[in-house]
Amino acid sequence: MLDVKKISVLLLFGLAFTACTRDLPEDSSQGGSEPDPNDVVMNGYGFGDLQGQLVALNDTFILNNKTGSGQLEYSYRAYAEPVTFQSGASTTTLSATAIFAIRDMVFVTWHIPSAAYGGAICAYKQSGIGRYTFTDRVDFPEADYIELSASENSASGYYEVFMVGQRDPDLSNYLLAGHRGAVVTRIDYDFINDEFWEPSAKELPLPGTSANDIVAAAAHYYILTGDGAGGSDGGLYQIDRSMSLVEKADQLSIGDGIALITDPLSQSVNPGISSSAHIYTLDRNGSDYRIKRASISYDYNSDQTNFSNLSDYSDNSVGPTITPIDGERGDLTWAQGFGAGATNTDSLMIAVGYEGVFSAGTSIGSSFGTAVNFGPCLATEFDADLGVLYYADANDGVRVVAMGAYAANDGNLSVYDLIGNFVPPTDTLSGTVLPSTFYIKEISLYRSRNIALATGDAGVYFLQRNK
Repeated sequence: MLDVKKISVLLLFGLAFTACTRDLPEDSSQGGSEPDPNDVVMNGYGFGDLQGQLVALNDTFILNNKTGSGQLEYSYRAYAEPVTFQSGASTTTLSATAIFAIRDMVFVTWHIPSAAYGGAICAYKQSGIGRYTFTDRVDFPEADYIELSASENSASGYYEVFMVGQRDPDLSNYLLAGHRGAVVTRIDYDFINDEFWEPSAKELPLPGTSANDIVAAAAHYYILTGDGAGGSDGGLYQIDRSMSLVEKADQLSIGDGIALITDPLSQSVNPGISSSAHIYTLDRNGSDYRIKRASISYDYNSDQTNFSNLSDYSDNSVGPTITPIDGERGDLTWAQGFGAGATNTDSLMIAVGYEGVFSAGTSIGSSFGTAVNFGPCLATEFDADLGVLYYADANDGVRVVAMGAYAANDGNLSVYDLIGNFVPPTDTLSGTVLPSTFYIKEISLYRSRNIALATGDAGVYFLQRNK
């Protein structure tokens, strides 16, 4: 969830792509030194400093669809308690914002759900069937992170974790045209010793208010920015893993950037020679929501990227009506019967909040298609093995929705029929009292049948599909 801290009406142009910095004195009036721009302000923890961050669960529930066939069974395996910041006698509870899983690790970002800046990242390890271990945490008192991505560097023994969000521009000392807080931060996780390697942290400022999504494609990372209020300061930016500078940008096509996704069937990798993909963006200008597409390719020999500007794909200008949720982000997910090609995007699902979920349309120039509305939807995830869409209801748990494969296998269900609802867990192995709320902000499916649910300031649940 994106809580925009400061919204500026300054227009974004005249960008210098490398971060210029102010000349800083060696000593401040307080006797210390001011942080250099690009320094990531953070607090790390030693082994054993943090206890009680994860609670084991053992609670199973069963879903039966309306035809009585295709029974689904899930088990809650663990509960990650919310991150808290302590200042004297005051305690601030943070809200879980994003989840990214890679191999046996699950990374979760947290932020203060108010006008104040402040966030954290936690690492959880799947240490066996149905077992999770909390391994490490790093706090960022000046920044919030909204989305993240990670990749493995097998040579170094690190997972390189990239987080996007916003940092307090009054404290960061960045001097960059159009910068109003948007940043991308990288911190490496040592998967040999199971800890974040704080000295690896580095940060790159971007134009705009907030960086709202990030994806990896064509040997690079792409970042989408926006202000969370339908403004016009958004853009799409290309960086490499070293984060030395913004390599390329499209500042003309994005109003308020919301979500970003790659087309999985367009990705082509010829190791050591070339890599290419299509990327799709969701943005809005006021109440007009739009899907746009760009083709990207990378040549390893020349170290050059072909990054074309985004082109219009589909929108909601001819229905359906979408009610903007200021400060919230939507979501893009490939689902149903996606078959690739330049125009076959009827299976690109768009979570838009109050109006539920739409499809991106069947061809260039088409309008969004109405899919289903079971309540305010902020995120979706598709289980390709099962053929169902997990619909994160911001007000009432998770809906499990039949998509093409599941409906076809059942024979008596239609696409978008409701199979059932997740119920909150009631049993723990330690007797911990769990939160009474079950409002889902983010959902992640990983390693085929494992699920993580971010419930904002009520923590994170880890589940497993049994059948």
